[in-house]
Amino acid sequence: MRGRPIALTHIKDVDGIVCGALYLKKHPDALLVLAEPSEMRGPFNWFKLFKWDFVADLPCPGKAAMRADHHKTNKPCAEKEAYDPDAPSAGVLALKLLGLENDEEAVKLAELSVDADTATFKLEETWKLNYAIKGADYKGKLYIARMLALKGLKALEDEKILKWMQIGLAKHQKIMEIADRIEVTPITIVVFRKDLGLHYRGLCVALGRRGAKEFQAVIVPKGIAKKRVYLGSTDASSIDTSKLAVKLGGGGHKNASGALTRKNLTQILDEIKALLNIDKVTVHVVKEDLTVEKVVM
Repeated sequence: MRGRPIALTHIKDVDGIVCGALYLKKHPDALLVLAEPSEMRGPFNWFKLFKWDFVADLPCPGKAAMRADHHKTNKPCAEKEAYDPDAPSAGVLALKLLGLENDEEAVKLAELSVDADTATFKLEETWKLNYAIKGADYKGKLYIARMLALKGLKALEDEKILKWMQIGLAKHQKIMEIADRIEVTPITIVVFRKDLGLHYRGLCVALGRRGAKEFQAVIVPKGIAKKRVYLGSTDASSIDTSKLAVKLGGGGHKNASGALTRKNLTQILDEIKALLNIDKVTVHVVKEDLTVEKVVM
């Protein structure tokens, strides 16, 4: 891969894709790779084989020339760091690190990263980009990042990106349908029996807005023996979800964190009970037909 600058950013969300787009804007010839945070922490971390020119919104992959990040669970490692756990997004840090503060289109992209990563979503363009990312496959996400670098927000009018928006919107609507069936309380825990390929972080956000102010957890099976755990809280809560995420092998922020873990459901729920200092939890089990059953565990 040498000969071209290589960049590594988060695959899943607006912030990560915006960071990738900002680097491509600065270095149009660069090769962009997208990844999950859990891939940096796995036993087979092939990312260590390279020295990355730019890393953003991810833990340290090994060696990096520059890195922009705002997760307190991700420690600095690069030769040049833009690291601030209090920053609203990695995008605003990448903007400064890459010297793009005076580029109007770059600034607008960074604004979307803040709007999304703070779960504000006040801008229509943020919703559109978020839907497109959730609806696109890996190659599609790379395409979105490169088009954002080339066209800025006008990329959201691209025919391919519009199609991915529709797919992402359909997933969002299904999540809202599930949220409607859940009896939301200050502490709300949801367990999916099967991975339905939905935007599960969006369910955490929806539950928080509907009354799960103290704590939200969404647990989804991944493969044969793993589970993806999405954790959330609100500014009104004193609970730091990142502490639990770290115990499960992941990381994140106080109000939004997660992990890919080999722990079983009972073990995960035991960790949640310990964090919340309670003996039992009510779990909303989502079946494949989207019906919801309440179980006390």
